[in-house]
Amino acid sequence: MQTHRDERMPEGSRMIEEPAPTPATRGDEDRSVAHLRMLHSLGVTLNSLTDVGAIGEAVTAELGTLIDYHNCRVYLLQPDGTTLMPIAFRGELLVDFPEYTQETYEELITQMGEGITGTVAATRTSLLTPDAREVAFSVTIPGTDDDLLESMLAVPMLAGEDVVGVIVLSSLGYGKFDEDDQRLLEVLAAHAGAAFKTARLIEAERGAAQTAAALFALSQSLTSKRNAGEIFLEALERLPSIVGCQATAAYVQDLSTGAFKLAQVHGEDGAALRARGDIRDVPVELASGFLQGNLEPFVVPVEIAEQVPRDVWFVEETSDVLVTPLVWEPDGFGAIVAVARPGESFTDADIRFAKGLTDITSLALGNARRLSELERFHELVESLDATFWEAEGADLTFTFVGGRAAEGLGEGAAGWPTSEQRWGDHIAAADRQSALDACRDAIAHRVDANLEYRLAAEEGTEATWVRDLVHVVRRPQGGTLRGLMVDITERKQAEEALRASERKYSDAFRREREAAQQLRALDEMKNTFLEAVSHDLRTPLTSILGSALTLERSQLSIAEEDALDLVRRIATNARKLERLLGDLLDLDRLQRGIVAPQRRPTDLAELIHRAVAETENPQARTITVEAAPVVASLDGAKVERIVENLVANALRHTDVEAHVWVRAEARDGGVLIAVDDDGPGIPAELRDEVFEPFRQAPGSAAEHSPGVGIGLSLVRRFAELHGGRAWVQEREGGGGSSFRVLLPAG
Repeated sequence: MQTHRDERMPEGSRMIEEPAPTPATRGDEDRSVAHLRMLHSLGVTLNSLTDVGAIGEAVTAELGTLIDYHNCRVYLLQPDGTTLMPIAFRGELLVDFPEYTQETYEELITQMGEGITGTVAATRTSLLTPDAREVAFSVTIPGTDDDLLESMLAVPMLAGEDVVGVIVLSSLGYGKFDEDDQRLLEVLAAHAGAAFKTARLIEAERGAAQTAAALFALSQSLTSKRNAGEIFLEALERLPSIVGCQATAAYVQDLSTGAFKLAQVHGEDGAALRARGDIRDVPVELASGFLQGNLEPFVVPVEIAEQVPRDVWFVEETSDVLVTPLVWEPDGFGAIVAVARPGESFTDADIRFAKGLTDITSLALGNARRLSELERFHELVESLDATFWEAEGADLTFTFVGGRAAEGLGEGAAGWPTSEQRWGDHIAAADRQSALDACRDAIAHRVDANLEYRLAAEEGTEATWVRDLVHVVRRPQGGTLRGLMVDITERKQAEEALRASERKYSDAFRREREAAQQLRALDEMKNTFLEAVSHDLRTPLTSILGSALTLERSQLSIAEEDALDLVRRIATNARKLERLLGDLLDLDRLQRGIVAPQRRPTDLAELIHRAVAETENPQARTITVEAAPVVASLDGAKVERIVENLVANALRHTDVEAHVWVRAEARDGGVLIAVDDDGPGIPAELRDEVFEPFRQAPGSAAEHSPGVGIGLSLVRRFAELHGGRAWVQEREGGGGSSFRVLLPAG
């Protein structure tokens, strides 16, 4: 006796033990009419189902009313495109053949092109045979009798051009199925294929929606986290609900050693984690062997994971490992690692979802870093002797007053926004109208205004002079004013004293004029700094706030391309703030002498090429690099800043047709870096002043560039930090400037 694997009952599949079914409608109605009615009813039923198991059950049940069979099986093609999995079974138990009940579920799984079922799926062609023994590619159960006679009918389930699965019928005896049965089953298979594909799409969408909801919830949760530890812990605890795994860990790279340190670890119930004290840092040599410059997620198979030294494992027994690199602003690098459950692995969907989680985590880490830096910058701004304010452009009503408002404007100034106080009411009557006219003119022409006026004061008290830098914020719904008030009373008094002494004594006049010039220079330097603060911080902050509010109000319902554009704007402007803050903090630390160079052997040519590539060059200007291969003991980060600032300075102060050259060579026991341009050049009398803080050459092409007047000052101070010097001279060959930095060997 012979049995065919295509007819075996799969263990664990859907099964109902019942006698062989007989057609439900025979005699009174014509067979074809009855079949059409049943098919129509079954098609409606299948279209209403969204679970593949329920669809398989409905197919096997309803077929019993249409075609005589002793066994019916439904196979579904799996996402790998090669495996056919049995999901439903109905028919008689052949108790005389125990092999049917002894076969395991794994043995019943069929591959494309294997046996009758696999061949029908691969060829997309139905198979009708009166005797399965006559089919050369049929598969038999080893050890069974060769005399079992079975008729077979197998039909592929198709959805358009896609193979969904196969329906297989068998019946004891010769020629139990005919061509009418085949046509009937082919019609039913078409309905079933569409129903199965729809159900799978619904299941996929349901799963994707759940995962998207989990990622969105994570994003919302991480916005409240203020440090890396909290962010990592939240991400690791949520990852198993998105990607099936037994344990997760977060690593952060130590910038000084390159090793990856364990930041957080989390295990699901039953996961055997190793003690934190027993887990060694992942050395850079081991990590780089896996990363190899790749920032995309990747899976390390268990066979390779077991070859990794055990002292870096964070679980007692490893499995497949999913590694997703983390990169966050400005220089953070690490990875989130997930270990699969024993015997399981990770799917392509798991990898995509893990990438989404790490993208959210990276953004949260960068935001936390930027918020921390902004808080420090806020403390710096608050330490300035200035008042910040905001008012509506339409009626000049104050909406915010902060900073040193109490000292400059009086104790009640903080309450002006709630009392509907208007800008202008605080100005002395003698200066009020001219100030209001200048402010309204700025609003009308959408330009900034630089005003000087006296504050209103009680009779008999000395008036306070302020300089008010008014900025007009352009908005579709109307303009908003933001301003920065600086007390200039001392300067005004000095000027008045200068005029008085000038009238009396010419010698005293000269002395007073020199003092006033010094005060004015100091005041101008302070005002230049405040202008940079009020403009160069306000502009990117306004863009960040606008983009963030757009994302918040849209509730992420806008198009993905638009959302990505808003996120890019936030990131770009945040980087501008970060660069400006970094320059200010570096300048402060250098002035206080608390910075020391961190010298290491450095490939200068590689450093220069990297610095030039990373310098903002929005107009794609031509920059020629001529760097000889030189290795010197330098502080690479600070020398890279030197090159970036010199190149940015050349691009900023020359027109688009000008050419820029960057050269480096060994010179006088050290290295010489030169950045030349064929622009207008710098007058000899200004070649030393351009290296002073908050100074720039006349005719600057970027009067409001972030960090204006700081870059060249940092170049000279970083050079001096190395024991070297920086200067500017006329370019050899005539025309343009040549900025040069000589750094002695370490």
